[in-house]
Amino acid sequence: MHDFISEEKKDFKFKIGIALASALTGFIAGAIVASFLWYAGLDYITKELISLELISF
Repeated sequence: MHDFISEEKKDFKFKIGIALASALTGFIAGAIVASFLWYAGLDYITKELISLELISF
């Protein structure tokens, strides 16, 4: 789990900055993973529909 957590010691002017930076990083990582999952799912469905000859390109 420590692969995704920065061990950098940064001083933020406001304490909320630490939580905000961590939350933003998590959001971006989640968006990237979700995009890969959507792409894989849509690719699989499209290939299945093509193999069943329900759609063609």
